[in-house]
Amino acid sequence: MPSLPAAPELNESRRVDGRAARGIRTRSAIADALYSILREGLDDTSARAIAERAGVSTRSVFQHFDDIEAVYAEVAARQELAIRPFLEPIDPMIPLGERIDRLVVARDEMYAIVAPVRRAANKHRSTPIEVAGDERLALRIDVCLSFETWDQFTMQHGLSRAAARGHLIDLVRSLLAR
Repeated sequence: MPSLPAAPELNESRRVDGRAARGIRTRSAIADALYSILREGLDDTSARAIAERAGVSTRSVFQHFDDIEAVYAEVAARQELAIRPFLEPIDPMIPLGERIDRLVVARDEMYAIVAPVRRAANKHRSTPIEVAGDERLALRIDVCLSFETWDQFTMQHGLSRAAARGHLIDLVRSLLAR
């Protein structure tokens, strides 16, 4: 299973004093612990569980992060660094079969990295719009509000986030107007 890259501060060649380096290592261990918990599919992502996994005190978690959401943000930032190489364009001069192979391998690698956090987020995701018992409508709204739909608008079609929001609002409203 892929792991996340080390915190950027640990990769820099500049000298860091011992105390600062220890702080960077502790912060990194906390983020690694959360990622490890998520990768295993465990539900307990409490400060206590993260601290235990990282081998630090619960107090240390909050000395290095404002809250648990900040730990998630650190994991997400490190995931973003980890997947960048898989988002590089594939040379169009390469034969089609090889481009397909490279694309599938890149997507597989990328999804393996982001899957633990995405699965955890999906467990806690809900549609805040009342669709009382209409599973088909709930499914359609869920698809409209999915990351994949947003990403399609912003990355594939090059729309601004504001334009993507406008389209998503229109889609959900049209579904609810039926």
